[in-house]
Amino acid sequence: MIIVGINRSFHDGSIALLKDNKVIFSIHAERLSNIKYDPSVFQAINLIKNYVDHVDYVVLSGTTPAVTQNQFGHEMDYYSSSIYALDKSFFLHGFQTFDLSHMHHEIHASTAFYNSGFDSALCIVKDGGGSILSFFPGDESSESSSAFTMSYPNEVQLVEKHLTTRSIFDDLVIEINKDVFLTRTVSEAGAFEITAKELGFTFHDAGKIMGMSSYGHDDKKNIKIYKNGLINNDLFLLDFRNSTNNSRLTVEIGEDFQSKANFAYKLQKEMQDNVADYVLRLLEKTQQKNLCLSGGLFLNCVSNYNLLKRLPKDINVYVEPMSNDAGNAIGAAKFMYHKLTQDKTIKRQTNIYYGPKYNYTVDDLKNEKIIKDVTPSQVAKLISEKNIVAMYQGRSECGPRALGNRSILYDPRDPNGKDHVNIVKKREWFRPFAGTVLYENAKDWFDLQSLDESKFMMFAVDVLKDKQSLIPAITHVDGTCRIQTLKKEDNENYYNLINEFYKITNVPILFNTSLNLAGDAINETLEDALNTLHNSEINYLYLPELNVLVTK
Repeated sequence: MIIVGINRSFHDGSIALLKDNKVIFSIHAERLSNIKYDPSVFQAINLIKNYVDHVDYVVLSGTTPAVTQNQFGHEMDYYSSSIYALDKSFFLHGFQTFDLSHMHHEIHASTAFYNSGFDSALCIVKDGGGSILSFFPGDESSESSSAFTMSYPNEVQLVEKHLTTRSIFDDLVIEINKDVFLTRTVSEAGAFEITAKELGFTFHDAGKIMGMSSYGHDDKKNIKIYKNGLINNDLFLLDFRNSTNNSRLTVEIGEDFQSKANFAYKLQKEMQDNVADYVLRLLEKTQQKNLCLSGGLFLNCVSNYNLLKRLPKDINVYVEPMSNDAGNAIGAAKFMYHKLTQDKTIKRQTNIYYGPKYNYTVDDLKNEKIIKDVTPSQVAKLISEKNIVAMYQGRSECGPRALGNRSILYDPRDPNGKDHVNIVKKREWFRPFAGTVLYENAKDWFDLQSLDESKFMMFAVDVLKDKQSLIPAITHVDGTCRIQTLKKEDNENYYNLINEFYKITNVPILFNTSLNLAGDAINETLEDALNTLHNSEINYLYLPELNVLVTK
């Protein structure tokens, strides 16, 4: 059985190709177009024919119905054009199509659940906004928070759902039934989006607010982010005359960085504490021991670690690395696979290197200055000498985090490393960097709490006090680091490089950030990587599959 999952709405277009419950290929649209958050999937669809000669089912995911109205009042078909493109790529008809755009949060939950390896779980979804649902005439409500219990093969039970409504009514909360609530407040992720825009970024830059928050403190100003467990609708004012994107803050934050950081601190602190309270309440309510988290808010690795610290020790947690909407192409395909087949086979996601397969040789570098027969030891020595080395290999990672196939690597021991690489990548100075640590050494350097590993960089964990001065480039101002733990079987070339760096420096960790410059998507092709090399102060591009270094 061959299923294509397509996620396409206003942002984060993606496709996934599933063959008998195995992900054959998946890619986010932005990787091909280099347009961040690109909703268009046509380029991606055209690649499917490289892997299969037919398609049995197409499953559509998004946040809006297949046909909706744009801002000019004209009908806009988000999906039929995608299906047409798929048809043309195969020159055939006959696949069956399912539209699950009304199930945005269920699909987020499915992505996490079917990747978790759990046989049943409490699945919690929090994001900026999900499917647009209507509960009475004239109502338009957008999902903001949902919780389900899920079990194999395809059992989904709603526990609780909150939606932000655009309708005007006197009460702050309307109880539709015992499980569904409409509120006049923005979602928690929406509060980060609004804050990002108010501070001069874009709605997609919520992660920058997380990084900024660590520089803030409680300035004792009487600003309450939450009221009665919900985002304060007096502070984050909904503009009922326009879309949610025109909502705004009602408080003057201040132009100086410290004022902005202090507000970010309040937002982050109250959010992560309220999220932990919410999760603990639902764990108690459902008596589940397995927990799956997905949706854009759970890309907040600081909040995830705060939750981890508060979870009972007998709770198993899985945070989906493809928590953004682009991950829903996989979730939609897996949801429909289990629904159609009733397959009870439990699978655990062990890697997310799902991008296209590329065949490239040294001949493709004929116009480049290269060093051949390079060993991991030589590359590790270059990094230890404070050279920035980009690494390009294999199939690209899905999700927003680089895990060694499309990475920029540096020496974590450099006290000026964060500032240096931020300048090279043209990022804001306050943004922290991640690290990749050998699995067997991770607990000697980081406090993983109940985790055995952190494969996908979903937690910003505490760096052990006696190790912080040894890796200052990746130790954030709050003493944390977002980490990837790495086993040899996960990524042998990357593991070998870190191991060689360990031999030279006695530090089993590399500074790791995504291979791109600010404003660009993570590089997908070798041509992308070469362009990044030549348009930046990156010193080398390492191609371990060819044992080649490209220099300038």
